[in-house]
Amino acid sequence: MRLSIAAVAVLCVSSLGSCQLAGRNINDHWNYGSVFPRIMRTATGFDSSKELSYKDFAWERKKANSLTIRRYFLNHNPLNPNQPKVDSYFEPRPLNSLAPNPWHYLHLEGFVIGGGIPIPVDSIIGTIEEGGWSEFTAGFASLWGKGGTETSADARSFYGQDGELPPFKMTPKGR
Repeated sequence: MRLSIAAVAVLCVSSLGSCQLAGRNINDHWNYGSVFPRIMRTATGFDSSKELSYKDFAWERKKANSLTIRRYFLNHNPLNPNQPKVDSYFEPRPLNSLAPNPWHYLHLEGFVIGGGIPIPVDSIIGTIEEGGWSEFTAGFASLWGKGGTETSADARSFYGQDGELPPFKMTPKGR
């Protein structure tokens, strides 16, 4: 089992250097450019034609795993209005970096895949993705106080500068 997981991880990481995650041709089976996005969809569940970036996809999966663990082992659901609210569940995605908080990068999934040794495959793929290395180094810049922030650029563009949610606006379809 470990060998097959390791083989898939090595295949994904080694293929990232020569191919892109962009999958605009993911369903065009007669195009060579669709091979790698289809391998990624099968191996990791990431559909590049639907999701924006692998880092966001991996963070949503990590949040879902944390929610499941919280529900089953701690008997607490932050989505239940009758239980105490957990503000950290609703915070924007942090930087995909080992610093300032290595738990976000390693996560429980990395320990399970590595059999006790942290091998964060999702985070490594997100680091290799376009823009991932600059986000990884920005985490260390925020740790050493060199002007970095602790949230991703995607999250800062959606949330306000102080971390507040944007105002709710109803669309014409919703009326």
